[in-house]
Amino acid sequence: MAFFTHIVLSILVSQQPTPVIPSSWDTGISVLDLGSGEVLLNINADVPFRPASTVKAVTTLSALNTLGAAHVYHTTIQVDTLNNNIFLVGSGAPLLSIEDVTRAAMETVAILPYRENWNLFLDPSAITGEEHLPGWDSADWNRTYCPPVEPLCIGDNILELVVASINGAVRLMTYPPLPGLQIVSDNLSSGQRTELTVTGGNWETGEPEMRLSGTIMRGTREILYKPFAGAPGELVMVLQDELNNWGINAVYAGIREVDTSLLTSAVMYSDPLWMILGSMNKWSRNIVAEQVLRTVAADATGEPGSTRAGCDISGALLDSLVPGTTGWQLADGSGLSRLNLLTPEQLVYVFSSGASSLEFGVEFLASFPVNGVDGTLANRMRDLPPGTFRGKTGSLNDTCTIAGILTSRSGRRVALAVFLEFPRGQIWRARAWQDRYIESLYYNL
Repeated sequence: MAFFTHIVLSILVSQQPTPVIPSSWDTGISVLDLGSGEVLLNINADVPFRPASTVKAVTTLSALNTLGAAHVYHTTIQVDTLNNNIFLVGSGAPLLSIEDVTRAAMETVAILPYRENWNLFLDPSAITGEEHLPGWDSADWNRTYCPPVEPLCIGDNILELVVASINGAVRLMTYPPLPGLQIVSDNLSSGQRTELTVTGGNWETGEPEMRLSGTIMRGTREILYKPFAGAPGELVMVLQDELNNWGINAVYAGIREVDTSLLTSAVMYSDPLWMILGSMNKWSRNIVAEQVLRTVAADATGEPGSTRAGCDISGALLDSLVPGTTGWQLADGSGLSRLNLLTPEQLVYVFSSGASSLEFGVEFLASFPVNGVDGTLANRMRDLPPGTFRGKTGSLNDTCTIAGILTSRSGRRVALAVFLEFPRGQIWRARAWQDRYIESLYYNL
């Protein structure tokens, strides 16, 4: 297959031959002319591969179709003054901040009648499902790209730990402020070199626990990032503390679904969806993709948003774009799951459909990184003019994918997808091959 692929590619880009694909790699490539609709290249384009983070392009198109580019998440505080109840109501908003809750607490206190005691409830019912999805490797749960998916999030559920050894004293600081955070650092010391280990999360109890050990070089500072568990509980504790600071004695009383007729005392507004999608795609933020997919499901079904329902909606979209494709499946919205399987042809038509939309085509394309400029493409294809290629990258330890829109030197616009699967340890080689191939298309189409 690799020999045949090389022959076809060499004919297509004969002015600038592409490197030979190693025989141990499996390859799928699709190239579509956006002007004429002509398929320029089809090499295993209908064969399912692991798409990795290019799944986010499917989630992006599904979200823009369902929610619209201007969609804004509303996370609210609602009040039952008859029964002294306060509710923190989640909406599945990604990237919610501690500062948002602090401001909302102040606005709530300003309209509450003074009473001695209030019950504080959490309503996470808008979003449902597991915090770690099928096909997510448990070995990744302690890594920054694999934070838990929650009905309420604090930022992207990542804790920043700053360790410093200045003037002989070892100090540890963290952000965001988590009321329930417990850090065990008994074995932390300064030394001649920095060797730090951080583990934690406590996914079974849902509590933000961390264990930090090792040494930090004297006179230096180290910044670490780790996912944490229990964001909804932490947010409600922040709200409780802020209400108490303003003179309202609120005590957390558990989880309860809110009555929709209650007074809304404060609203925490997200950025519009098109900005959220830009953050998601440019930096490949997995948690944002999962929150967005569940929001799509909630909006489309009127039920609590689940990953499975979101995948069904995205799947129906793929079926409408490329009818009759078999062997593919969606397991999440981010591409982190190894259970995902898509064809290069499907990704090509996702980009073709999104880029040509009269309703949101500009926002769709603007959400993706640009070669040599930003996001995951900041250091890729830098020999091409900036803006030549916009698209989504994806990688697992044995998978490298890229899909997007290329404008060639002659002004021809094509949608393309290049999927590679290979033995572990060859990811950088695969990325370099993809870049050289796309560069050859730029010069020769």
